[in-house]
Amino acid sequence: MKLLVVVGTNAPFSYNRFLAKFIAKRYADKADFEVKEIDQIKPFSRTAEPDEATKNWIEDIKNADGVILTTPEYDHAIPAALKSALEWLGSHAGPDVMKMKLAAVVGTSYGIQGSSRAQEDAREILLSPDMSANVLPGNEILIGGAASNFDKTTGDLSNEDYIKQLDAMMDNFIKFVEQANK
Repeated sequence: MKLLVVVGTNAPFSYNRFLAKFIAKRYADKADFEVKEIDQIKPFSRTAEPDEATKNWIEDIKNADGVILTTPEYDHAIPAALKSALEWLGSHAGPDVMKMKLAAVVGTSYGIQGSSRAQEDAREILLSPDMSANVLPGNEILIGGAASNFDKTTGDLSNEDYIKQLDAMMDNFIKFVEQANK
């Protein structure tokens, strides 16, 4: 089982990058994980052709059994870079690779709401008619206070309560993907 964990920002430093790498490391015995950055993907334009980095992004998503988005919250929504990267995947852009693609959304933020509004924004985008992804229902992981819940040396999530929530969500997502692939 091939799962992509998408770092949902192009920022050079992000606790969501820590989260993506933690997921890939902690659950490596359950699936083949790849952490995917979006910083090299060109901004979406309906009239533009995708460059090589963007073509690779589309192919990587197409070939994955499932996608996990890790998103920060910028002004109550997902970052513009993540929105643009997702735009390249929808039916309006041509490749239509998200149609029924298994997906999950997690995130962390500095504030107490743990990127809740950005995660809802991401779910709405993934479920939109141009995407039509198959998003794991429920299973919200809202990691607030990112700066105090990650080990800044290792990048590991250090809050045991959040780790237990993430363990349950990942077990559910892996079962979700296995069930869909039967």
